[in-house]
Amino acid sequence: MAANTKLTETLKINALVRPEVAGLPAYGAGQTLSQAQMARPSVDMVNLSVNENPFGISDRAKQALEQAFADAACYPDSQCLELREVLAEQLPFELERIVVGNGSEDILSMLCKAFIKPGDQVMVAKPTFSLHPIYANMMGAEVIAVPMSADMHYDVEDWLRHIRQAPELKVLMLANPSNPVGCTLDHQGLTACIAACPLDTLIVIDEAYFEFAQQDETFADSLAILGAQSHPWIVLRTFSKAYGLAGLRVGYGLVSDSSIIDYLDRVRTPYNVNRAAQSAAIAVLKDPGYLQKTCALVSEQALWVRAELKSLGLFVAPSQANFLFIDCGRDACQVAGQLLEAGIMVKPWREPGYEHYIRMTIGLEQQNKRFVRALAQILQGD
Repeated sequence: MAANTKLTETLKINALVRPEVAGLPAYGAGQTLSQAQMARPSVDMVNLSVNENPFGISDRAKQALEQAFADAACYPDSQCLELREVLAEQLPFELERIVVGNGSEDILSMLCKAFIKPGDQVMVAKPTFSLHPIYANMMGAEVIAVPMSADMHYDVEDWLRHIRQAPELKVLMLANPSNPVGCTLDHQGLTACIAACPLDTLIVIDEAYFEFAQQDETFADSLAILGAQSHPWIVLRTFSKAYGLAGLRVGYGLVSDSSIIDYLDRVRTPYNVNRAAQSAAIAVLKDPGYLQKTCALVSEQALWVRAELKSLGLFVAPSQANFLFIDCGRDACQVAGQLLEAGIMVKPWREPGYEHYIRMTIGLEQQNKRFVRALAQILQGD
């Protein structure tokens, strides 16, 4: 009887849910380091799967958290005014055109809720950060996925062709650098893609890994490019990666016009960025040495890991981020499982057409050496 009752309730819920939601895949966040460690207590685990900062939280951010926790009984600033003021000063950028969210994906979700309706065309890359198509599909969009080139670069000519074939394009959604590939669009390529879009297309540039790429002279200055044209736009950035605050969830967006934020405010949850996250973000912005140390380590270690992987005969996609996208030449889930048993967590890519790829976060020197040794042993064990 209980089983029949449960089945009946499930059928009722299935009938109630929006069809767009019923067809969505769940976001694959994977297990945490502590969960993996509990399952393998005798193995020293290292997490190279989610692109976290290998140095952990900065000392200044730790100090800021102590004060924030002392005031935890009080609501945070719903408008994140102090954090936006610091961002406005450092970028520099107009305060009224800065929005803050519970991670940059929170702002992405708000954008989709506010601007996308069923049938709207949304263009994304393939492969890409999975929430780009998931959030668009959640709103009933027609998602157009443009694949990377065979050598894992953005194929600008292919993007232009797809844009020309989508005269009703509502949103162009690009990650630069790409996640999971790490490749980037240069100034000419990004300019061409934006210019090809209808004038009322909302341009969304996801720069979650901006800090790692900005020193490269070929990296596109999105704010300069977007500011010189007339499309509505938003650039998304985060404190989760280079700034080491992944566990606190705080990101921000820079918009073409403050009216975009007005609409985002209508669909966001109140107090969507907690007091601790705001305080830590302000502190780490005032700690430039931490960011410089992080980017220097990633740059140096990425060169070494790439060279070692190429010596194993593996293809490694071009990357200006803090991770590498690696073709293992075999089922990525199997390789990731073997690495996990060796104490190393990486992310196997499950997107159709890329099932042989794993994404590996650049860690500390000894962590990277462990990864290379373990992967070499797996490949040589055939």
